[in-house]
Amino acid sequence: MSCLVCGSDTVTEQLNVGSHPVATFFLDTVDAPERNVPLPLGQCQICGTVQLTQPVPHTELIPPTFISAREPEEHLDTVVEQILALPGVTSDSVIGALTYKDDTTLDRFRAKGFNKTWRVQLGDDLAIKDPNANIETIQKLTVPERMRNIAARYGQADIFVVRHIAEHAEDPQAFVRGIAELVKPGGIVMLEVPDSMASLRLKDYCMVWEEHSLYLTPATFGQLSSLGGFEQIRLDIYPLPFENSLVQLARKTGEPQPLRVDPVAKAEVGLLDDYAAAFEPSKRELRTTLEKIRAESGPIALFGAGHLACAFANYMDVADLIDFVADDTPEKQGRFLPGARLPIVPSGALVERGTALCLLALSINNEEKVIARNQAFVNQGGIFKSIFRASPRSIFASVK
Repeated sequence: MSCLVCGSDTVTEQLNVGSHPVATFFLDTVDAPERNVPLPLGQCQICGTVQLTQPVPHTELIPPTFISAREPEEHLDTVVEQILALPGVTSDSVIGALTYKDDTTLDRFRAKGFNKTWRVQLGDDLAIKDPNANIETIQKLTVPERMRNIAARYGQADIFVVRHIAEHAEDPQAFVRGIAELVKPGGIVMLEVPDSMASLRLKDYCMVWEEHSLYLTPATFGQLSSLGGFEQIRLDIYPLPFENSLVQLARKTGEPQPLRVDPVAKAEVGLLDDYAAAFEPSKRELRTTLEKIRAESGPIALFGAGHLACAFANYMDVADLIDFVADDTPEKQGRFLPGARLPIVPSGALVERGTALCLLALSINNEEKVIARNQAFVNQGGIFKSIFRASPRSIFASVK
């Protein structure tokens, strides 16, 4: 296939975790019909970008009910200060943004006295009528012609904020060029994406998600903005337990152009080969470990009914070894996890059902809080492990 980023015909499938249902499509009954989407990964041999070789169309991703995602924010004060220190930024600068994920960054600018702000609106600007549509649809509509019309309405921004959506883009070239239409010549774009490098190196397959077409590293992310005629000012890595956040500040210095390939990114070719080669052995070893625990100690549960739990149960083919998913979100209880078809129940079931092992499938940052709230489970001898290799309590540390 052609590379989504540089357009070369050098992307071949190297890993397919299988065909699975969209993780936000919870089942109302255990036997409800589902539609699967294939999730093959490849890496471009020219620009090094890891990507889905069959990006899932945005129409397949609109959830039955709106689900918002809260992204890490601890670093945003620092990022705003870095932007304020750049030449040309004054209190008269216009700050624009693309999605609801950018609202808290706009709030920070307003708190600093920047009163000229605007954000693209789903209804008025993008004509999105489905109340459940959001990121998956915005990325598809972020194209030059439509963004040009929005810029005519609000005026191009001096600073434009784009957090955690570029990795969703079905057509990254059109997306970045669309963003460029919203920024004045000489203006600044702030782009933020999750860093896939740790997952690729640690062989964590929960990284793969039908909503992400791109799996970016610092090097492959750094070159992305050149598609819109931007020159990178700085790229910072903000450490997080599972996926670091990558933040790039770039200045619009020219017109959109073909990708300028970074030699460091090209040198990452081969990274996906190693990741793919370890997939089947990881599945076999994990299964052996869970079978042993189940036989010797008792029932196993997952905690957290999100897309990471779906990825773990479905990609690693261990749903038959798990009894239920504990999640205290009222809207999820009484339903079933997509693909795995595991019942979703309140966390009290950990004690009530005599669970031996609970696998944490939520942010590593929240693991301690969950354990603290479920001390009754610990007191009866229950053990918490994490599905993530980056966690100090990873179940994979038990894999032999």
